[in-house]
Parts: sequence; structure tokens; C-alpha cells
Amino acid sequence: MLLRQYGISIKRTTITEMEKIHLDKPLISQFLEHVSKNSQIHAMIILMTCNRAEFYYTCSDQIEAKRYLYNTLASLKKISVKELNTMLIERHDEDAIKHLFSVSSGLESMVYGENEILTQVKEAYQRSVRLKLTDSLLNKVFQTALATGKRVRSETEISRGAYSVSSIGIEAIREKALDYFSRKILVVGAGVMGIRSLKKLEAMGHPNLFISNRSKHKAEKLVSDMNLTLVEYKELKDRIREFDIIIFATSAQHYLVNKKQWRGSTNNTMLIIDLGVPRNVDPELASELDLITVDGLKEIAEKFNNGMEYFNSFGGNPVSCAVGRTVLEIIEKEKLQENAYLIGKYLIEE
Repeated sequence: MLLRQYGISIKRTTITEMEKIHLDKPLISQFLEHVSKNSQIHAMIILMTCNRAEFYYTCSDQIEAKRYLYNTLASLKKISVKELNTMLIERHDEDAIKHLFSVSSGLESMVYGENEILTQVKEAYQRSVRLKLTDSLLNKVFQTALATGKRVRSETEISRGAYSVSSIGIEAIREKALDYFSRKILVVGAGVMGIRSLKKLEAMGHPNLFISNRSKHKAEKLVSDMNLTLVEYKELKDRIREFDIIIFATSAQHYLVNKKQWRGSTNNTMLIIDLGVPRNVDPELASELDLITVDGLKEIAEKFNNGMEYFNSFGGNPVSCAVGRTVLEIIEKEKLQENAYLIGKYLIEE
């Protein structure tokens, strides 16, 4: 049995490239259902976040399995197989394990040590378990990856004060708008990133916060729990110019604001932080106002990573701090144990 991983992350590419292969939840379900019925792939787990798109699977025939993956993804996303070949990074067996362990430990995140990725890995694994799309090999690899991520965080200080993407978005606001406390801030989206943005701003004592969300019930719950004002989602396009700063953090598959809608506006001092992947705001609006996407947040994230650059890849750059050395030691030990298991159970052809 062979273990394969194909994917890209925002650390190594642009949001434009990420959007080309990013799958929303319905498409992930469609992809996995297709795998369960038709493919050369025995088991699969798809890890899809705003920062990465990764496919982990087991197979017997690596050539046919790869052909199936690329053809299916190309069909779903209306992209050529040739372009996929230039985008996706391929990892085999041990390299795939090392990569997953580093992902779950927070070493592949935009900001090192962030905690959300561990939950995302767990949710991706549990989804495939529910669909009966895991096997003994993927079960073992992902269970060990989750244990490694927990161990790294409990035995080191890698997550101490760790920032999330939404926190970096708030830092972008603080850098761009020194008077942000006097400005009206609207958050669009009541998912994880939207809620974290609101909680961060509220904790900082911001007095003028607004929330808009497609699901009114969820937005109303936040209004009752926090010091917020509700903006009806159906009124968003008409009221958007009322605000000085807007954070978009939805899973919408289309632009919520485009250049045509903005035409004629005199509010060119607005700051928009677009945390969406795919993007929630038409990038052409950057010529009309101050627009920061996930690509722009990478530069800010690097400031928080200063002195914490553990490695570019295993066997790569020397570790530069004590925490990093400890993290790598833990991952290496877990990886060696996992490899012993794989060699003994799966990677030797009978």
C-alpha cells in the first residue's frame, strides 16, 4: 500500500493559485463520494482550509491513482491537468508523513504554532471516517499526527501567544488605521474567523462594532452575547459605504462586493480586510480603496515569525531557537515510530 499527498499552501503560492483548486464543503463531499465509488484510490482525506488545499490518500497503483486525482480535480474546478501539474506539490510515504506532522504541529501555518490547524486536521479526518473512506494506514497516520500536534503544544511554548489569520487581520488594521478606535468596523461572516475577529476587537475595547451574516439567527446570537450592532445581510450592499473598516470572512464562492457596485462611491478611504478563500471582494477594487487579502497578510505574519523560523523542510535550514529544536525532536521521534509501523505493516510488498 502506498501513501501519497498532493497539495499547496498559501505560504508557498498566491491566493489566486489557491482559489483555482479550493473546494467548498459541497465539492469536498462530491469529490469524496466519487472516490468511494469509482477510483483507483483506496482511502482519502482532504484537508481544505483558507491556508491550504491538501489531498492524502492510499493506493496500490500510483500512476492510475494520480491520474484519477488530477482528472477529477480538473473536472470539478474547470482547470487543466497541465496547470495542476505546475501547482501541486507531491509527497510520498515518509515525506507525506513528515509534512502532515509539521502541519498538525503548526510549523506550516502562516503564523507558527497557531492552534486552529489541529482542529482542522481532526475535522478532515473525522469527515472521511464518517464516510468510511479511511483505512488502517490513514487512520494510523492521522491519529499519530493529531497526537503529535497535541504533544508539541503541551511540551513546548510554540503556541504561546500564537496568532491566527484573523488576529493578523486585526494587526493589519492597527498598522493601516492608527485611529481605528474612532472608526466604524463591520465584520461580514459569523464563522470561526469572523467570530475571532469580533472577539479580538471587543477585547481591545473597540466601541463601534457591527456584524452581518447570511444566517440572521447566528448573527443575532452574537449580538446578544457581545456589544455589537446587527446589519441585515440583505441590506449589506446598500449600507456598505457607511463603514470605515470592513472585515470579510465568509465562505462565499463569489464576490460579495465588486467594482461595478462600488462605481460612483466617494468613500475611497475605506479599509477592507478580505480573509476569504476564495476572495469575498473583487481584487480590482484595490484601485479604488485600501484592500488587503490573505496574500497581504503574509508580510505582517512574517514579523511575528521573526526568530521562529524553524525550518523550510526537514533536513533544511538549521533550527534557530530552543523551542524549534524541541518541536523538531518531538516530530522526528513520532515520525520514526510511524515509519517503523508503516514498514512493518504496509510498505513491504508481500
